[in-house]
Amino acid sequence: MHTKQSAGSLGGRATVARHGREHMQAIGRLGADVFWQRYHLAPVGTSGFAIVSRETNRIITLTNYNPKE
Repeated sequence: MHTKQSAGSLGGRATVARHGREHMQAIGRLGADVFWQRYHLAPVGTSGFAIVSRETNRIITLTNYNPKE
């Protein structure tokens, strides 16, 4: 019996084995491009950021992510 996490890990590994690392990297790049088209980071407080929708200007979630400068 697998947990959801272990089943997901097995599925991910099978996908990498089937399609290759380059394919997975390309999917990741496309996903990042879409993310940045839809959202931007706005500073919150002294060390936090909010992910904000570019379309509605509404906060989606808060994060402690510190982007590299």
